[in-house]
Amino acid sequence: FISLIPTIVMFVFVFWTKRMLLSFTIATLVGSVLIGGFTFPTVWLDKLQTAWAAGTCGYLVVMLSLFGILIKLLDVSGYSLEFANWMGKYANTRRKAMLITFAMGWLIFVDDYLNNMAVSTAMKNICDKHKIPRTLFGFLVNCTAAPVCVLIPVSTWAAFYSGLFEEMNVRVNGTGLGAYIAGMPFLFYPVILLLICFLIIIGVFPLLGITKKDNELAMQTGIVCSKEESLDGKELHADSSNSGETQTKNNPLKFLVTMITIVTITIVTKNVMVACMGAIVVVVGIIVFEKKLKLTEVFSHSFEGIASMLTVDATIALALTLVEINKTTGMTDYVITVLTPLLNGSIFAAIVFAFCGAYVFFAGGFWDGSMIFAPIVVPIAVALGVNPLLSCMALVCAATLGSTTFVAGDAVMITSGAVEIKPYYQMLGTFPYALIGYILTIIGFTIAGFIVK
Repeated sequence: FISLIPTIVMFVFVFWTKRMLLSFTIATLVGSVLIGGFTFPTVWLDKLQTAWAAGTCGYLVVMLSLFGILIKLLDVSGYSLEFANWMGKYANTRRKAMLITFAMGWLIFVDDYLNNMAVSTAMKNICDKHKIPRTLFGFLVNCTAAPVCVLIPVSTWAAFYSGLFEEMNVRVNGTGLGAYIAGMPFLFYPVILLLICFLIIIGVFPLLGITKKDNELAMQTGIVCSKEESLDGKELHADSSNSGETQTKNNPLKFLVTMITIVTITIVTKNVMVACMGAIVVVVGIIVFEKKLKLTEVFSHSFEGIASMLTVDATIALALTLVEINKTTGMTDYVITVLTPLLNGSIFAAIVFAFCGAYVFFAGGFWDGSMIFAPIVVPIAVALGVNPLLSCMALVCAATLGSTTFVAGDAVMITSGAVEIKPYYQMLGTFPYALIGYILTIIGFTIAGFIVK
């Protein structure tokens, strides 16, 4: 049980103080004390260095920095605003703005990071004008990222899980991709979350929790993001002052060329970081050609973009440090040991989803979690005489749940950076809908467990 203490401390402080950096700092220090006693400073620094050396932390920091540069340059050049004003002709009502946001999430299905960044950048100003609070907007963006990616068999998520299934010898027609496609009818969680999202947009499903409260505030006062929720501590208001600009000032091509560049390079290279660099080169080229900014100003704003992501970068570093501490304390092994005696064949997939979904919500590690649990889940499924494919799809659903809800996860962090709200409120905006999806998905896998053999 002691191995659970750092994670419990983290969540207690997150919900008590709503301050991510403080919460992760205290949790990692507590974990370091449990591991090293009075030598905890050395343990803490060692785990922090290990987190950096693993590669994921450095990758995310660099990628977020590139996203920050691109977002900042599109902002200061006015290209985002021009696109927003042009798109405003079509997204001329609140419902249309949300529907277009939802549709763009489906169009950019290649990668969830790319989806989060591109949709947020394209639709943020438009949704602000229609008094759509940033917490609701963040839910719309995050809901159409990983949940869409897992439903399209040519995305980065599908490629990862196809390879994992093949490695675990879970195949249909001789391939892991065949198994993934065959298992897609059991992707209950992403389908449920996307359905909830669509029903909210058309006004059939009610707003819940913080999105309901923020929506009422936005409609009454025009405040789309409070100081408490804002990433930089500034209150954001719905702004319609630019809606009257002439058509000649609202050229969407520069923004669209940038977005097409990043999507195309991602498809060709399968590397979002390279794609983001290519998009930065394109937007800088357009800025210099149009003489919008001096080259020195471009560099100054680029560093401002990097600086805007520093809080998110620090939080990611500490979150991954906590992951390293949890590995040392043996948290995963402890939880598996406790739950293994409770396993039952017909409801095994439901148990896998329920446990792994809760695990990634509290501890993170979506793809990492799947790599940890797949070698455990597949042999147990075979031993219980149940179809291992069902349990494998439960792992995909659990990872998708974690991607949309884990407060320090890369997807939530990237979305919060692009939407410009604190990660805690990004998670809080999604949580009530994800909880409904979680419960219904457990029911779905329970029923499927009695049907699929």
